Parts: sequence; structure tokens; C-alpha cells
Amino acid sequence: MKKDTRFLSELKRKFSKRNSFRKSELRAFYRARMDGFDENAFRRIFYSLNKEGKIVKVDTDAYILNKNKNRYLAERKAFEPALSSEVISIHNLVKENFPYTKFSLWETRVLYEFMVHQPARNLIILDVEKDAAESVFNLLSARFTGKVFLDPTRETVENYVFRLTDSIIVVPMISRSPLQTIQGIAYPRLEKILVDIVADEDKYYILHGSELYNIYEGAFQNYRIWERALFWYAQRRHVNKRIRALIAKKTRIQLIQV
Repeated sequence: MKKDTRFLSELKRKFSKRNSFRKSELRAFYRARMDGFDENAFRRIFYSLNKEGKIVKVDTDAYILNKNKNRYLAERKAFEPALSSEVISIHNLVKENFPYTKFSLWETRVLYEFMVHQPARNLIILDVEKDAAESVFNLLSARFTGKVFLDPTRETVENYVFRLTDSIIVVPMISRSPLQTIQGIAYPRLEKILVDIVADEDKYYILHGSELYNIYEGAFQNYRIWERALFWYAQRRHVNKRIRALIAKKTRIQLIQV
């Protein structure tokens, strides 16, 4: 019988029930079992495990065994919400008038699937380059009179925005925000949305309290969250510690990255 030089049987027993494991843990696993272990030997093993699909990368420095891949993917799908006609219309209008300006769009209704008490109001959020924010606001205001607000304060949101069923909020874009493209439209990744609703509490206060915890739990349970992107952006928005505390103390989320 051919010797199991990669200790695959032991590898499965040790890691098959884990949510994920790190490269350093895999290195320690082989160091404890191999005579003459060195970094070159580990690189060869690690390369072969990846090439043959024995292990699958699910985040930066986070891996699962291939046998757990289908379960992982089934439990967590990609976040690609359907685009509403309103979002498409706004995108086309801004793109036509500001073809060289970077912007993204999303709407708060995409979070309502996670909430127990779903608001009867929807906010369409347009993140746009800071220098163009006022011009884009003026353009939209002419088309959607009384429904467009430029980076509103908590008082404005309470007194005006939430008196409307549908509103459009124009905010200055944070550079290097996690974005994706859906049907040709720049749309925030879920990681960005989760951070923004915490960082901009005054705008999204209706999503806070117990509903914020529901949103986080539902997002992590149903969608693939790239934790490195989430916490990198949270650090950029100065809410990293706050979000980590929220996850640890208010939810049942088990992070892949610690």
C-alpha cells in the first residue's frame, strides 16, 4: 500500500468539522507529523492540496476541506440583489449626464429580508465622488422633486426623509469602497453596506437596535461575507472595534477570521 505522505486521513479527521482553518494551522499539522519538515516541504504539500482541490480557500488565510465545499456554498450564496426599476433609472440618468464620474447605488430594501419589523420606507443611496456630489444632487432634485437629500443629518432624516415612502440620498463616496458590478451598475458589496449602516448611524438609525443584530446575523448566515474586506473597510471608516464588539456580544456569528 502506498504511504499516505500527506496524511490525508488524519487531515480529514482533524479539520472536517471545523468552520475553517488557517495556513499556519496546516503548517503546524505537518510539522508535527513529518521528519525533516521544512518550509520547502510544506510549500510542496500546500501547492498539491490546492491544485488537487483537497482544500478550498474561502477567505484570506481561511480554508476548508473540499468535502465541506458544497455545504459551505449552499449555506452562503453570493450577494447579488435584483435591481429595481428606480435604481436602473437613476443610474442611467446620472451616467448620461456625468459619464466620467464614479458612483454606486443601492437601496435599503435589500436588507429587509433579515428584519423582523420591515420599514414601510425605502432609501436609495447614491455614493458619488465628492466633487460631483452637489451637481448630481441638483440633477436628481430636478427630476425627483422633494425626494432627494444631500448627505442629510439625523434631524433631516427624522423630519423629512422618513416622511416619504421612497427617498434618494446622495452621499460623498468613500474611496476604495468594496464594490461589485450587477448588470453594468456599480453596486456596493454586502461588506460595505454592513459597515456603512453602522458608521452612518444618523442616516440609518431605523435599521439599528435589535434589527441591526438581525441584519448582521442574516447576512452572515445567508451570504458569503469576505471578512477581510469587511474589517478592512470598517477600519477605514473607524468602526472596526465597534463592529467586532457588535458581532461578539450581540450575535451568534462565528467568524472565520479572528
